[in-house]
Amino acid sequence: MLLTALPDGEGERLLRTLRRDLRLAPLALNALAQRELLSPEDMTDAEHLLVLAENLLQLVELAGGPGSAEEALLAQGPEAREAITITSNSAHPDRAGLEELRQLAARVACVPPARLGRAHRRGRGTGRSGRKRHR
Repeated sequence: MLLTALPDGEGERLLRTLRRDLRLAPLALNALAQRELLSPEDMTDAEHLLVLAENLLQLVELAGGPGSAEEALLAQGPEAREAITITSNSAHPDRAGLEELRQLAARVACVPPARLGRAHRRGRGTGRSGRKRHR
């Protein structure tokens, strides 16, 4: 909100300054990236982890909690578990949220590979119907 409310590019300058703030960096980085004011090439590895962690935490929140997010993560396959594992070591300030993600990844890791494959093939969470096309 500050990005658009402040005059003459002050909002962007504020967000760029907040990149170094321990608590607000994930939000500032996301805002800059979403508005294409910060490219992935301009982010450090640590900033990439913060953005990924923030996106995963937002997914859990928007899904209505860890239980609801489990199905979305199953649909993404092993890549989602890997992302959670990587981000659990990030400097994201929401330590409780990261712990929820770790527990979620552990539950998803216990799902048999056959179920993962079915969820992925059905197209859950991918915007696809999962129906086969006839040629």
